[in-house]
Amino acid sequence: MALYLAIQIGGFLSRIVPRSWRYLIGTAIGDSVFWVWGEKRRILLSNMAHILGLGPRDPRVRRLAVRSMRNYCKYLIEFLELPLLSPHESPISDIEVRGMEHLTSALEHGKGVIVATAHFGTIEVGALRLAGLTSDFHAVYDTFKPAYLDRLIQNTRRKLGINPVPVRDVRQMLRVLKRGGVLALLFDRPLPGDEGVPVQFFGRETAVPAGPAVLALKTGATILPIYQFRQPDRSFECVVFPAIKMHPTGDRRRDVQAVMQRIVDTLQSVVKERPDQWYMFRPVWSGPTGRVRSELPSPRLGDHSA
Repeated sequence: MALYLAIQIGGFLSRIVPRSWRYLIGTAIGDSVFWVWGEKRRILLSNMAHILGLGPRDPRVRRLAVRSMRNYCKYLIEFLELPLLSPHESPISDIEVRGMEHLTSALEHGKGVIVATAHFGTIEVGALRLAGLTSDFHAVYDTFKPAYLDRLIQNTRRKLGINPVPVRDVRQMLRVLKRGGVLALLFDRPLPGDEGVPVQFFGRETAVPAGPAVLALKTGATILPIYQFRQPDRSFECVVFPAIKMHPTGDRRRDVQAVMQRIVDTLQSVVKERPDQWYMFRPVWSGPTGRVRSELPSPRLGDHSA
C-alpha cells in the first residue's frame, strides 16, 4: 500500500512541480540513501572502484558512486511521471536517436528486434521514445506485488504503447519476435554462474542472463544494444549500436556465450563514457562463474529493482 500511495502522490506532484525541482528532490534523496543504506553503498563503491581501476576509498570513486545513486533516484522520478508523457510530444519526441539507421534496418528485416539494454540512464523514458517508432513494442518486466499495484503499473505502460511481457512468459516473447515485433530486455543483472553466461566485463569474469542470445538464435531476430542517458541540460539521448553479428557454429553453449559477450562489450563502452549513469546495486564480480545453461532459460531480465 505504501508504494501504491507513493506512485499516486508522485504522479500528482508531477503535474504541479517542474521536473527541475523534482530532480533536486531526487538528488537530495539519493544523497540520503547513499549514506543511510550501508549495504548498497558498499556494493556500489565496489562496483565503481572496479570500473575505474581505483580503490573503493578513492574520492573519485565515491563521487561517481554518489552521482549514480542520484541518477537512479531521477530515474524513479521519471517513472512516476509516465502517465503525463507521450511518445509523440516533448520531451520524448525531442530525444535524439544516434544510430537510427540500425533500428530502421532491423525493423525492415522483418524477423523481430531484440532491444538489449541495461540499468543505465533512463529506462522508462527511452522505452517511450522507442515505442513511438513502432506499433508493436513490448518490454519484459517482473511483476509487482500486490496484484493491484502490478495492474496500475502495467496498465500505465500499455496506455503509452509499452506492452509488458511477464518475465517468465518465454512463449509470448517468441510470439512477439516471430511476427516481427520489438522486444526490450534488460541483460546486465549479475547471476550465479550456474544460472548465467560467463562473460568478460571490465577485465574480469561475471555471469549474465542468456535471454537475448537464446531468443535471437532461436528466432533469427536482430539484436540491437540500445542505451538511453540523461544529459546535463535535462534532455535525453538514445544510442543504437549496430546489430550484434551472429555466426552459429552448432555449439549452442559457445554461440550463446559469443553473442552475450558482444552485447556486454557495448555496455562496457557506454559505462566507460558515463559511469555515473549505470546504477547497479548488486555485486557484479562476486566469484567464479559456471557453465552456460543448455536449455531455454526463463531470463530474469525485466527486474528494474537494483
